[in-house]
Amino acid sequence: MHYKKRLLLFFMTIIIGTLLIGCADTSMNILYNNNSEIAKDYNSFSLNRCEETVDKNVYKGRLKLTGHIIIWDYESDKDLDLEVPYKLLVKKGKAKIVLISPDNKVITLIENTAKSSNKENTSIKLPIKKGNNRIKLVGFDNADIQAELHIDRGTFSKRSF
Repeated sequence: MHYKKRLLLFFMTIIIGTLLIGCADTSMNILYNNNSEIAKDYNSFSLNRCEETVDKNVYKGRLKLTGHIIIWDYESDKDLDLEVPYKLLVKKGKAKIVLISPDNKVITLIENTAKSSNKENTSIKLPIKKGNNRIKLVGFDNADIQAELHIDRGTFSKRSF
């Protein structure tokens, strides 16, 4: 009888452990390198921290993110290049900022990991196409991100809970 209780306890532990591991937030990680999913016009994410501010033409965010979120969009009436000052710091995981053109082409603008984060502000050139252009912030493995972008056109967005 004692042997059966120990065997039952062993199997119950295995089942509970399997369920807990299966419920981890790893399903969102598959989105990180999936440009067809990133290009969609909606967000798909898991957030464990979200502190965002939008002040005129400046977006600032501190997030723990797995998945992708739209942070900017712009309907352009012509092709043009925009110079954009930015900062992307990653303390854990990895993150990237991508531009999605009107034809749903995904262009990685910046990609950082905890080991490669640049603490300085720098700038990038956005190749804006005629039509609706979007910028998404993409995180992998509950990435601990600090992002800042300055763009004088378009509309920044933030999560509201």
